Amino acid sequence: MSVDDIRPTTIGGIKRLAKTISKQDDVPHSVGLDRASARAGFSNYTNALRTLQASTIVPSSPGFSTFISVHWRNPKTKSRGNEIIEVSLPEPIDEIIAARQYKYASGLRCFTRWASDLINCHTSTEGANSAIALACKAARTLQFMASTGLRPSSKSMPIRGDFGRNLPGRDHGSSWYDPIEKRYLFADEPYAAAVKDRQQERSAWSLRNRWEIAKPLWAGMYYPEGGSELYLISDGQKGLPLGPVLLALSRMPAPVVPENCKRVTMTDGELFRSPGELRDAEERAQKAKQKRGPQTTGNTVPYRMVMASGRRPKAKMAIATHQRVGQLLKDVISATRQRAGIVNRLASVRSELDDWVQLEYDRNALPDGVFFELYYHERNIVPDDEYGIAGRSLHIERLQEAMALIASSYPDCRPVRGLLRKLDLALQSLTSWK
Repeated sequence: MSVDDIRPTTIGGIKRLAKTISKQDDVPHSVGLDRASARAGFSNYTNALRTLQASTIVPSSPGFSTFISVHWRNPKTKSRGNEIIEVSLPEPIDEIIAARQYKYASGLRCFTRWASDLINCHTSTEGANSAIALACKAARTLQFMASTGLRPSSKSMPIRGDFGRNLPGRDHGSSWYDPIEKRYLFADEPYAAAVKDRQQERSAWSLRNRWEIAKPLWAGMYYPEGGSELYLISDGQKGLPLGPVLLALSRMPAPVVPENCKRVTMTDGELFRSPGELRDAEERAQKAKQKRGPQTTGNTVPYRMVMASGRRPKAKMAIATHQRVGQLLKDVISATRQRAGIVNRLASVRSELDDWVQLEYDRNALPDGVFFELYYHERNIVPDDEYGIAGRSLHIERLQEAMALIASSYPDCRPVRGLLRKLDLALQSLTSWK
């Protein structure tokens, strides 16, 4: 076997090949190490050492739960629902991808960061099965990034060969960037049947044009349950070395698909709130409290609960009024879930009112059966003429009524003004919704 044909896969193999290269090419051993590492698919010996030594450590079990939510609506039956899956990742989603980068990853393009552990699809699919499939595709994209450290590229980088010809059979391509190496690679995910008889043609094209093509052990992001295959492609001279990426993918758990995904089951009318969403709300409340500083006023009293503290109006709002305000908020939330500027603010308002009412009435005056239905358990199915922007005028009327009821039931004070300000911002978001 020629030295040129050797492709070491261990540090020991790289060192042995480096000695041969150093003697054969009459170069220092450090240069031989870098050249041997390049044969193994790494940028240099330091990169090979870091990657291969890390691979000998038994990876810890993924410990960060991420929730992926997709709403669906059947246009024929008018039925609606929300499918949520949970995926375990080795790090939090905010460390895997920045919010501004979602639009560049095909599997995450229709998703928005909702909380530190929750992403939400801002479009609606036509059924529960398609919603689950879309959520799984997003999960696989996160798996790919978490394992490789790659980020979606904002540039559409063409893969061109001689006479401008593209890679034969290329399909469902995506561009990826390594923020450390400052280099790119590309993912090609054609259906297996489409390239089954074109492998020699693809290999010849890559050799002729100096592109590297490799098929990882991991099945891929696009549609592995439907027969797509993943190929990694890199410019042989300027692209990202494939060795470390292939190694990282070989250690990944199986891709998340509908058959193995972990679904989150919710009861009818129950609003899903992830642990991160609750935690984020608590942190925002604490920051707001610190920013405001201690307040003393004759119209308010301090309060402290397990998950909340602050000041509230020194007055009671009638239980019937609480019921009406709660119903108005729930109706708007259930119909505008895809509009974060509305839902986030209304969720904050009802959370605070939920705290206040517990302190205004004891269980004798406000039985649990009544309390639990005041501000939560909104409806899942919304009439077509109320859903989203179609019901804008009705939603505006509901929020205006809620504001009037709150303002007339409580004295003018900073806590009440804070609620009214959030409702006003929700109204602005509703009015500007295109």
